[in-house]
Amino acid sequence: MDKRSSSVILSTESPEHLEYHKFNRRRGRMARQVRIRIRYRKYVTPWFDYLLVSKGEMREILENTGWEARDFLDGQEGLYIAIIEKEEL
Repeated sequence: MDKRSSSVILSTESPEHLEYHKFNRRRGRMARQVRIRIRYRKYVTPWFDYLLVSKGEMREILENTGWEARDFLDGQEGLYIAIIEKEEL
């Protein structure tokens, strides 16, 4: 397992990224929460939030929601896919 898989998202030395993290915190948002929209030729999506979190942060976010991260599929460069399921009662 790549040790960076859970921390690559958290680490940056880019002044622009660090400033954006501060900007988000001042607005009460998570540091790596981005607001984006997709453009393709004449098509444009509405704005939506995209949250970049470590696996640990994802588990914390899901606590007491009725959902849990059952598994993670590791990719390259610290990317992963989370398998999220409704908790059984």
